[in-house]
Amino acid sequence: MKRKILKRYWIIRNRLRFKQQKISFGKNMQIFNMLYLKIGRNAQATIGANFVFSSGNGFNPLSRNILGAIELEENAKLFIEDNVGISSSCLWIYDSLRVGSRTKIGADCIILDSDAHSLDYYQRRSFVTDRPNAQRKGIKIGEDVLIGTRCIILKGVTIGDRAIIGSGSVVTKNIPADCIAAGNPAKVIK
Repeated sequence: MKRKILKRYWIIRNRLRFKQQKISFGKNMQIFNMLYLKIGRNAQATIGANFVFSSGNGFNPLSRNILGAIELEENAKLFIEDNVGISSSCLWIYDSLRVGSRTKIGADCIILDSDAHSLDYYQRRSFVTDRPNAQRKGIKIGEDVLIGTRCIILKGVTIGDRAIIGSGSVVTKNIPADCIAAGNPAKVIK
């Protein structure tokens, strides 16, 4: 009974937080537990119906106590279609992220569309020149994709519809539709 009340509390609280941040979301959005949420200036976020995000607190055994995060930098765009499920993952968007319908993203994944720092050592020496010069390129994840736990999806990647990404994979290049990819870097294995 206590667990049920706690879930309801977090669903309501997070819906209010999303409205406060001017994030558009569809019916039946459920975010369980605290979620790190930061939306930059002129950033846009749209989340479809039946979105579920489990964030630590044992709501999902793989999530354990790992809190999830969504951060959109200035002018970034996030579009999540209907019926998407995410467990305790980090979405850090500088450019854009699109997630197709019915996609499942496993616990402790990191989806990052930027290098987050300049690749030039001299630019990294100053906060003023470091992050603004980091390379960035949007990510597209198709429909019905399954991304296993602890995967890292990096900038510029497109993952095709119905693809499966094995747990612990680091996706650095496009993955075609209807295949299984795994490894570091992720390669098509089937």
